[in-house]
Amino acid sequence: MVVLLSLFLIGCDNGHVSLSGRVTYSDNDAPLEAGTVFFQPVVGAEQFYARGEIASDGKYVLATHRPKDGLPPGKYQVYVNGAFLYEDEKEIPLISNKYTRAETSELEVEVNRSTKTFDFQVDRAPGSKK
Repeated sequence: MVVLLSLFLIGCDNGHVSLSGRVTYSDNDAPLEAGTVFFQPVVGAEQFYARGEIASDGKYVLATHRPKDGLPPGKYQVYVNGAFLYEDEKEIPLISNKYTRAETSELEVEVNRSTKTFDFQVDRAPGSKK
């Protein structure tokens, strides 16, 4: 019975690393207040692996299948989508377009068991308000 319970508990460990962080602007360290952070694996990059909604304080917590379940260890390209302000039914971008695609963001992280946070900065969209 103890062996079966041990095997069950080992099988329940999905091997994911809990990861959170904060996104701020590079010009003044103010938090990015909207959007979703995506972590796309460098290998098998046709799908994103984990995502986290950015809160008004710039913080996010990654999830793959369930809220806050983290992501598997590995190397990831990081990008942000949905970082917009809405005024008069217009969508106004908050960050530079370069951060909206994994291929152009230049943000990369190696996730391992000791990785707990990944904070990073983004540039504002040209012409956006500070």
